[in-house]
Amino acid sequence: MNYKDFLRPGKGAADITPLLNNRAAFNSLIDDLISLFVSIQIDKVACVEGRGFLLGAPVAYGLKVGLVPIRSLGKLNNKVFSETLIDYSGKEKALEIHEDAINTSEKILLIDDWVETGATIKAAIKLIEKCGGKVVGIGAFMDDTKDDLREELKKYNYQYLEKVVADDKF
Repeated sequence: MNYKDFLRPGKGAADITPLLNNRAAFNSLIDDLISLFVSIQIDKVACVEGRGFLLGAPVAYGLKVGLVPIRSLGKLNNKVFSETLIDYSGKEKALEIHEDAINTSEKILLIDDWVETGATIKAAIKLIEKCGGKVVGIGAFMDDTKDDLREELKKYNYQYLEKVVADDKF
């Protein structure tokens, strides 16, 4: 399925709600993300606040594993690890994770909707590693990275479903 057909221009980023609203497209998207990682051992899926939650939760359900939310600064109670980053729009932000969300040596699949600069994914990897987890896969719906970043993320088994190209209209 060509998932790009369901995207439309949004505020600062493509609007994915038409994809989420379409039962066949959304189910296919989740099934396709699951199929990228079904053959590797995964203990939990971690996903980044916002649109990553929309994909990470059903992927975790499909893989029959736990879910670890990585939240924006100040959203979690109890003890947390945090990482600061500069996002795709040039804004500084911070992400956090509960210190006890991941056990030592657990194998983690990291899911987000869109990878562009890699700052969010890299911060999420650091958080997972601070907890003692090992990232064994990174799954994204859309890839908008440069070749050097894509190459860097290969060591984490980076997989994506669609690649942004110059003539895309979203």
